[in-house]
Amino acid sequence: MNKRLKREASVANELHDAPETPEDLLRLLDLSSLTSEVDISARFRDIAKALLLEYRICLRCGEVATEFDVLELEFYLYKPGCHEDPFTHGADEQKHSGNWYFHKVPRRSPLPPKPTASTSAAGGYRGGTRKGLDLTFGTPRPVRSPYFSADSSSRLSSPTEADIVGGILLRTIQRVSDGTVVSGPSLLVDEILRLSEASSIASLVKDKWNTDIFAFHPPSSASKFREADLYLHRRPISAHKDRPIVYTSPRVGLDLSNLETTDSLDHPRVMYMPKPYRYLTHPHLLTSNGRPQTLYGLYQGMSLLSDYAQDESRVAQELAKLTGLKQSSVVKYLSDYKQGYECGKLRSFIGAAGKGASSSPATYLRMMGTLRRMSGQEAIV
Repeated sequence: MNKRLKREASVANELHDAPETPEDLLRLLDLSSLTSEVDISARFRDIAKALLLEYRICLRCGEVATEFDVLELEFYLYKPGCHEDPFTHGADEQKHSGNWYFHKVPRRSPLPPKPTASTSAAGGYRGGTRKGLDLTFGTPRPVRSPYFSADSSSRLSSPTEADIVGGILLRTIQRVSDGTVVSGPSLLVDEILRLSEASSIASLVKDKWNTDIFAFHPPSSASKFREADLYLHRRPISAHKDRPIVYTSPRVGLDLSNLETTDSLDHPRVMYMPKPYRYLTHPHLLTSNGRPQTLYGLYQGMSLLSDYAQDESRVAQELAKLTGLKQSSVVKYLSDYKQGYECGKLRSFIGAAGKGASSSPATYLRMMGTLRRMSGQEAIV
C-alpha cells in the first residue's frame, strides 16, 4: 500500500481513551447522552475500533475455548429526534446495551414513528440464510449486573432512553488459532451453533446460555451457570502489534426498493442507505457479499489523498490490490460509478426497480454515483 495512505490511515486508527476493561466498553456502548448525528457517528467510530482492534470474542463450550477477531461489523441505531435509521430492526432485545441479539422477523409497517418488535409467531428467530447476530448498544443496562460494579449499570433508563434501539451486526470473524475466516452473518451464526453444540438458536439461548444473553460474562462467573458462553474480552498486549487499518463503507444489503421510498434526499431510506456505517479490516478476506460496498468505501477514502488525484490508473491498481478484485473489473465498476454521477436518475433505483441493487456491482456503483451528484458533492476522482 502507498506509504502515505498507510500513514494517514494509521493515524485515523488511533483510539483515544481506548476502553481498558469490559466496563469501559459497556459505557462506550451507551449513547443516551448524545444528541447529534455528528457525535453519534464519532461514537460509532470509537466503538468499531475498540471491537476490531482492542477486543476479541471468546466462545467456550465445556472445556474448549475458541477465540475470534472481528473483521467486519455494521451499525444500526434508531434514536428519536436525532438518528432515525429506518434500517434498524427495533427488537425488544436491542433496547439495552451489551446483549447478544439473534435476528428475529420484524413487524412490517412502513416508516413507523419508532421501530417496534413483532409479538406474533413471526417474531421468532430468523433461519436459513437470514440469520444474524448483533451486539446491542444505545442505552445503559437497566438493572445492576452481578458482574460489574454498581455505578456501571445501576442507573434506570429514562422514558426517552426506552425508545432507543441499536445493534452492531457482526459480519465477519477470524479464528485466532488458525486464521480461518467465517464471512457472512448467517455463516457466522452457524459457526457459533456448531462450536456450542447447539441444534438451533432457540436451543443455544435457552439450554446452553440459560436464557442469559449478556455479552460480558467473566468466564469464572458464566461457567457456573451455562453449558456454553460467548463473551467479549480485551486482546492481550502482544496482539496489539501491527494493528490492521480500519476502513469504512456503506452497509451491505441495503437498497431503496421499499415501496414507501421516494426519490427525495430527505427520505429516511435515501438519507441512511449510503451512510458509511460499515467498518472492516483486511478487505481482501471479505468474500461473502459486500464487495461493491467495499470498493466504493475504499474509493471514497483514497479520494481524500492528493497522491491519487487524477491518477485513475493508479487508483484502479490500488483498489484491485486491496479488494482482491481484478483490475479490469475495478476499471469497469468505476466507469459505472461515473456514469451514474453524470446522468443517473434516482427514480431508476427506487421501489421495484431498485430491488437487488446492493448485490449488483454495476447497479450499485451507478446508484451511488447518482446519489453523490444529487447531494451536491463533487465526483470522487
